Amino acid sequence: MGEATASTTAVGTIAAMVTPGLLMLGSASLVASALVRMARVVDRARTLAAIAAEGSWARTGTTPQQLRRWLDRHARRARHAARAIAALYAAIAVFIATCLAIAADRALGGALQALPLWLAVLGTLLLLAGAAWMVAESSLSGEQIAEEIHLALSQLEGVKS
Repeated sequence: MGEATASTTAVGTIAAMVTPGLLMLGSASLVASALVRMARVVDRARTLAAIAAEGSWARTGTTPQQLRRWLDRHARRARHAARAIAALYAAIAVFIATCLAIAADRALGGALQALPLWLAVLGTLLLLAGAAWMVAESSLSGEQIAEEIHLALSQLEGVKS
């Protein structure tokens, strides 16, 4: 009977540890997406910075004021993406700690009951914060592309087809 109870307890512990594991997977997926978005921001900001350094904004159909506004927006986008990445990595670390706290709680006969719960809540809040920063970054991205499309369309209005 003792072996069956130990086996059931082990299976229950592993099953309890699966949920934070799934949340880690979701967090990791969001980290990958945030890193891709950050790379795009960096690439575009470097292109814009090169245009500013060369003084070739007229060649691209922009003004120094537009270029400054776009670089400022990309700086905000980069900050939002960096904050999202940090929050999401922190969420992963907290979810790992949650798994360990679940195992420790079971090993100590339930002495740490609240710890796994509070760690899971903290990890979920970090996940929410990371997602919120990505929503803010996406909003800035939408503003940027809308402005670039508007500029391109206004330049096309002066061209005869």
